[in-house]
Amino acid sequence: MRSPVATGAPSRHRSRLPPSTVRRISIVSLVCVAAILLSGAAVRLTGSGLGCSDWPTCTNGHLTPPLHYHSLIEFSNRMVTIVLVVVIGATFVATLLRRPFRRDLAWLSGGLIAGVLVEAVIGGIVVYSKLNPYLVMVHFLATVILLVDAVVLVHRASRDYSMPGQVLVPRPVILLSRGLLVLVAVVLAAGAATTGAAPDGGSSQGQVIKRIPVPLRDMAELHSTLALFLIGIVLSLAVLLHALSVPERIRKAARVLVVVLVLQAVVGYTQYFTHLPAALVEVHELGATVLVIGVVQYFLALTHHNPEMAAGPLRVPGKARHVGDGTPRVESAPGAATSAARVRS
Repeated sequence: MRSPVATGAPSRHRSRLPPSTVRRISIVSLVCVAAILLSGAAVRLTGSGLGCSDWPTCTNGHLTPPLHYHSLIEFSNRMVTIVLVVVIGATFVATLLRRPFRRDLAWLSGGLIAGVLVEAVIGGIVVYSKLNPYLVMVHFLATVILLVDAVVLVHRASRDYSMPGQVLVPRPVILLSRGLLVLVAVVLAAGAATTGAAPDGGSSQGQVIKRIPVPLRDMAELHSTLALFLIGIVLSLAVLLHALSVPERIRKAARVLVVVLVLQAVVGYTQYFTHLPAALVEVHELGATVLVIGVVQYFLALTHHNPEMAAGPLRVPGKARHVGDGTPRVESAPGAATSAARVRS
């Protein structure tokens, strides 16, 4: 009897996917999650939040929308969600077929599926609650968590996480960066609350929508104060990193965060004093999306993991020096290689 290879019979190994393919699919998932954030903002800004008054159908048991402006926009947002579901499902299957199999990638892609399902449930409740501002906040923040999951998946998809990584910065920088993540979450929550206090609830004219019972000015001042504090922290981190011997890519990531935050502040103040024009609010939403991606990438860059296919011990370019308490760290230098401290638990 001839072997399967000799007869040209299909081999079960052909269904296995290489790491590069899984990473490309993961990038598509990240793009789709970012798109759902922006399309959701567009629904609110065009007053189309109740363009489809039913869920999961659009209106009165009809799946497709009537030929009205707001209904078409809201239904288009739901179509983007369907595309996201398909892409995330493909990403999950790809991580299962990936060879070598990585359990962490399967969990992350599974988290995307769970997140989309939770988002769908929250979205349905938001519709039936007539755009309750507190539920809209939860809906937005849940999408942000989904975005973080997608960024981490893309980052880990081509890196070796079978062993602890190498910390590239002193421990105080790690602790300050963790605090930065918390502060970004607080600023985003305050921004969502400010949106909930704004007069425009995302519905068409003539529809009465509940708003958060706090003056918009007070919420805007709280949000801007927290945002300015965040800018100060990131700027201090950027200066500190330039004073330390750390890889240039970490310094660059910090500089990018400073630029994004300054631009966000400019857009935020401009939109407030120009009475919240829809185009500027959408730009502000785009900036928030870029900020989330940037801050997660910055934090992940603080620890080095070799490309997964690289052989040999975990190494990064640089020469060792002692920082602070004598812990060996990495100083960038062409042609040099050294071990760095492992991640502390």
